[in-house]
Amino acid sequence: MDKHETPVLNPENALKLGVFGINLRGGMTLADVEGAVKGEWDENLRLARWADRLGIDAVVPVARWRGYGGEANLGDRSFETFTWATGLMASTRRIQAFATCHVPLVHPVQAAKLSATADHISGGRFGLNIVSGWNAEEMSMFGLTQREHDERYAVADEWASAVKQLWTTKGEKDFRGSWFDIPDGFSEPKPVQQPYPVIMNAGTSPAGRAFAAKHSDLIFAGLTELETAARQIAEIKRQAREDHGREIAVFGRGHVVCRDTEREARAEWDRVHRQRADIEGARNVVRLNVPNSQSADWESIAMQKIIEGMIGGFFSLPMVGTPDQVTELILGLHEAGMDGVALSWPDFDEGLQQMEDDLIPRLEQAGVRRPVSELLPQPSPERA
Repeated sequence: MDKHETPVLNPENALKLGVFGINLRGGMTLADVEGAVKGEWDENLRLARWADRLGIDAVVPVARWRGYGGEANLGDRSFETFTWATGLMASTRRIQAFATCHVPLVHPVQAAKLSATADHISGGRFGLNIVSGWNAEEMSMFGLTQREHDERYAVADEWASAVKQLWTTKGEKDFRGSWFDIPDGFSEPKPVQQPYPVIMNAGTSPAGRAFAAKHSDLIFAGLTELETAARQIAEIKRQAREDHGREIAVFGRGHVVCRDTEREARAEWDRVHRQRADIEGARNVVRLNVPNSQSADWESIAMQKIIEGMIGGFFSLPMVGTPDQVTELILGLHEAGMDGVALSWPDFDEGLQQMEDDLIPRLEQAGVRRPVSELLPQPSPERA
């Protein structure tokens, strides 16, 4: 099947919807609050099946190997993402599940085989989220030293080229590069999706965007303000078109607190993301990932904004308000050129119920989503 028939790329819904980060304890909220995901299989399967029933297009995990530290040590419990995605797709009908792969930890030959296996089990619903490597402490568990930022993307460029060659070449073929040398490279079976599975990455840096322009079908862009979104999205799409003659979809990430009134929503956001926040855990992540954070003034207004952004969805766009206000923000991003949005909540059960009752009906009424009864089912795993 053509990969453009998959839920995240096909034309059925003008605005794609995803669920982000259910595979680890705490999800995308660095606050130890009631209702947060526990990182348990039955819970993940239930949430994925619910999202599938609602017609949500994708479920995307965060690849983690240890917790964030701090008092709560959130993220300490998480599922490995290739097996996680495969298990979910074997128990759902339409939703597309991604594996998030850290380039330094998986050889291209293994990545090609893992991806093809998942694609066959799911009937062509697998997606690969490529991460160049971001957490030095996690890399050290594997005996690796984190590379400099732009070099990580240079390695990822070669890695992705090798995986694509393995997915598309019949028989054996050498791959010779600066970091990967694969004599008589061979991988069978080929993926169900042609020419190969959907690829995504997340990146806001020039190197991350250049990687996406060359390799990715969609990019998670750092859309943190509606006012600047149109310019960012246009730049990303123009780069892919001009540099490589490719079209690329742009997705945003939203962290949602929705209530009947704006006042209630903002009070709940404050309770979760300020009063109950794991500040030390957030600082640990900032120390590892924000330049010059080792000597940062932790009490400065700028650093407080960074920490709060970390706590509230890992630098997602806050979507706080009534169902009408949250819908209006999503539609505003779509009008700015955004093709899809992956959502997280402090409480995913509450969030999916709000999607079912309030948000998806409004998006359907706005004409950017089709009723789930009209969506074409993907092949079931039993027939794959």
